[in-house]
Amino acid sequence: MKKIISLILMLTVFLSVVSYVSAENTESYEDFFKKDTIIDINIDINEADLQDMYDFPTNEEYHSADITVNGIKVENAGIRTKGNMTLSSVSRSDSDRYSFRIKFDKYVKGQTLLGLDELCLNSGYSDLSYMREYLHYELLREMGMEVAETAFCNVYINGEPSGFYLAVEGLDNTFLKDSFGENYQSGNFYKMDEGATLSYKEDENYTYADFKSGSDTDLSSFKEFVKKLNDIPDGEKGNIESFLDVNSALKYIASNTVMCNYDSYNGNFHHNYYLYEDKNGVFTVVPWDFNMSIGGMGADTSVGIDTPVSGGSIENLPLINKLLAVEEYKERYYEYIREIMKWLENFDKRVEELKVIISPYVKNDSTAFYSFEQFENATTLQTEQEEIQTPPDTAQEQENKRGGFGSDFGNGKSILNVVSERLENLNAQFNGTAEKSTENSDRFNRGGFGDFKGEPPQIPDNMTLPDGFNPENMPKDGNNGRRERPEGDFGKGMFDKTSSGDEIRVHVNGRITAFDTAPVIENDTTLVGFRGISEALGAVVNWDETTQTVTAEKDGTSIILTIGSDTATVNGESISLLTAPKIIGNSTMIPIRFISEQFGMKVKWDGNSKLITITSK
Repeated sequence: MKKIISLILMLTVFLSVVSYVSAENTESYEDFFKKDTIIDINIDINEADLQDMYDFPTNEEYHSADITVNGIKVENAGIRTKGNMTLSSVSRSDSDRYSFRIKFDKYVKGQTLLGLDELCLNSGYSDLSYMREYLHYELLREMGMEVAETAFCNVYINGEPSGFYLAVEGLDNTFLKDSFGENYQSGNFYKMDEGATLSYKEDENYTYADFKSGSDTDLSSFKEFVKKLNDIPDGEKGNIESFLDVNSALKYIASNTVMCNYDSYNGNFHHNYYLYEDKNGVFTVVPWDFNMSIGGMGADTSVGIDTPVSGGSIENLPLINKLLAVEEYKERYYEYIREIMKWLENFDKRVEELKVIISPYVKNDSTAFYSFEQFENATTLQTEQEEIQTPPDTAQEQENKRGGFGSDFGNGKSILNVVSERLENLNAQFNGTAEKSTENSDRFNRGGFGDFKGEPPQIPDNMTLPDGFNPENMPKDGNNGRRERPEGDFGKGMFDKTSSGDEIRVHVNGRITAFDTAPVIENDTTLVGFRGISEALGAVVNWDETTQTVTAEKDGTSIILTIGSDTATVNGESISLLTAPKIIGNSTMIPIRFISEQFGMKVKWDGNSKLITITSK
């Protein structure tokens, strides 16, 4: 037995070494995403900026950081927290294990990591198996879909281990070029946020369509697409193939259906996908975000393939309803389901392969949300008697893990059990012993979390679901109270949950700026300490006690401000100010927007989070 254990350990180490990609043999970012690769990602960030990010995580504000991936360093990249429910939940806990989004060109135009311009680091918040998202993306690649690349990774922040994560290629210019060709910029790209049913309403403003790139800034092309999709008569193809890549939609729907992925278009939130419109006006579905796949939002494995929705009504989901009403498309959809079922015949072997590779990293994951025993149970086929909740971690284990969440979120089933039960049900549907159409009754109207028949989602210890995510309060047809995106240097995930401190904060090119005296607002003008802001802007500053004037110079621009005077001088020209500079305590306070804009910087203000963001134009 000891010899066998030793052999297994040697094999594990060997595979781990083989799966590692070093800087010496890396020529393209694609090398980081070779199958079953483990990469190291180091994030070096000013401690004050790191603390600011942790203090205001739901604001999703970008900060400057140096990012090193397997020895290849990119300086002055942008990094922020990311997520929706998971972000808000972690922010309410004592954990700092957030998911992150990195934009390598945030502060340096055109900067990339060997051609990659954006990278997401997913913390695995709700995934005891560490594999859900990785496996779903792998399936879609096998089906020939254009999807993000993925790789497991060790994340370090300022030299300290921060967790075993999943790195996911961001859907930005690099992805679009690789997927849609050199002329990708001639098309339009949209992210579908909560409530993206694609139903047509005459007065709909379609705020769920987050325009990412292209020329359709007023969403006129997108609105036309939605109208044409809904105008197709039920049961007819019409001219749908002239404006929709039907196969991309059918593959996406089929994969969600088979893999019990209800945090998707098929689920109650109707989100987690993108649309790309090419120069010919044809829209392609680009899948995104599978951390809740394989039963993560409820392990209902009996959903009928003719009514593959969880939450709301199929009649309100034209991307499903219109396509499946056409017999030709329904048969093609069935073929995609059978293709996935064939792929899943070796699912247990694939899970075991990944376990051998990632187990050592999972075991040493010091910030893990769950215990190693829970990981083992989530990746082992369980008998009915064994399908029980894993006992919470011991007090000592909780102390040793910054995540320390004990019980699992999602459901108590192994991913192997979910897939096994789903395959059994699908076979029954195809041979006529189970219904292909299932009633969309109350069991589906609980926020897309499944039917709760013995397997309700469990909230991790020391955590609560964010407001609006409790099953009893879930909307039945998506998010009708959609958020408007504020102006600022941040993402879009949680802006109805922004937080602010007592003081106004200032970010200059991704770095928090410290002041001896707190900024104040007078006459709709924010005044800040002149030395702190001038140095942050890279200006040379001087104070003349005799004349009570402040002089700041940068790149040929000279600004003179006088205490108590509402007139400033810029390169010899007088300019009126809304508020005169003044002295508060021992600090000389000057208008931050005025001096920043005179130096050619872009200034944004978010009143909700009390954040002033200053960036180079």
